[in-house]
Amino acid sequence: MKALANGLIAKKKVLWLCNIVLPDFSQEFGIKRNNFGGWMTGMLHGMEKEEGTEVSLCFPIIDKVRLKEGTCKGHDYYTFLYDVDAVTYTDELIKTFEDILEKSRPDLVHIWGTEYPHTTAMLLACQRKGLLERAVVNIQGLASVCSKHYLCGIPQEYREWKSESGISMEDERRQFEERGKCEVESLKLTRHVIGRTDWDRACAEAINPQVQYHFCNEILKDIFYEYAGCWDYGACQKHSIFVSQASYPIKGFHYLLEALPVVIRKYPDTHVYVAGANAWDTKGKNPYSQYIIELMERFGLTERISFLGNLNEIQMIQQYRNTNVFVSASVIENESNSLSEAKMLGVPSVASFAGGVGSRIDSGTDGLLYPYDEPSLLAYYINRIFENKDGICERFSKNSAAKMLEVNHPMSCVGGTKAIYKEIAG
Repeated sequence: MKALANGLIAKKKVLWLCNIVLPDFSQEFGIKRNNFGGWMTGMLHGMEKEEGTEVSLCFPIIDKVRLKEGTCKGHDYYTFLYDVDAVTYTDELIKTFEDILEKSRPDLVHIWGTEYPHTTAMLLACQRKGLLERAVVNIQGLASVCSKHYLCGIPQEYREWKSESGISMEDERRQFEERGKCEVESLKLTRHVIGRTDWDRACAEAINPQVQYHFCNEILKDIFYEYAGCWDYGACQKHSIFVSQASYPIKGFHYLLEALPVVIRKYPDTHVYVAGANAWDTKGKNPYSQYIIELMERFGLTERISFLGNLNEIQMIQQYRNTNVFVSASVIENESNSLSEAKMLGVPSVASFAGGVGSRIDSGTDGLLYPYDEPSLLAYYINRIFENKDGICERFSKNSAAKMLEVNHPMSCVGGTKAIYKEIAG
């Protein structure tokens, strides 16, 4: 960085391309505050506490009347029109990003997420403006890879079943596949990626062997650090299971449903709590909801599963603390943020060894891993947690919270990101 005449160090100017309006800026746009993108909010808060980096933000807006630019909470912001159904970019969007780059004049561009057409558009704008060497893409999920796993465990007769809107699970898989085309183009185009698991590195380098991979963990929402290690075996609801979402096939809820009859034979009072959309409300509208409801009825589970709706941070923490075991049953995942939250609080966790999750659990030390398509082993591991033989719950709880505080410490993540910025922007 260049030294100023007065001896101070010039700030590094970074433009973030986000895939949502961050919650802190919802009021600025008159939109409902969402609970998503906690890793971006956490990193932004961390950057605000440190000197040397000036972050401006670029937000997607779905209605023209809210398109604007300005300053809010000490950050300059810009917007672009976002079509939620788009699977590719337009020349107009590239030009919009060129104009934003002209106005913001960043030293570096940090793009959050590979799985959106606007990622490719921004990279092409950076290429036109001579900034491609100073642009980095943060891997969140990989749609191109997820499309290959989307229907794992779904019987053929359910894959083509059409919802009331005319959409099937096969149609949804194709949408992932289409979105993945821009993602592959982006990964071939970019010079730098930020990731946090062996899986995302392997996938990125398989697509682009020349890409420079930068490792950095993500920051959780602030409140989860405040409650780190708070889970207490004596206070939890025994034989309860918590799942953070079950709205589409990738999350593997159908495999958990297959495992439950085995668990219930041994623990008849077992109950499952599911955050997110209520499957009964979306029956007929969401093809996956239709399928899991039929599974629940087939296995006699309808009275044993409670859908909790969308929960805010405090409600999520209350549910984590109340549960006996957290289950992540995904068929593919880069890293489950819900699993990280559960582990930070010290909740005993069982997770499928899918994608990058294997980089997040030391099986037998701070949780248990099983092959995603083995519901019998999932049931066995849930039963082990319920049994709590030799204090396995307390041991997993202590080890998982300690590990999360070490690898996901906010200042470590902020420092790592700033070091990446320095290396790229030079």
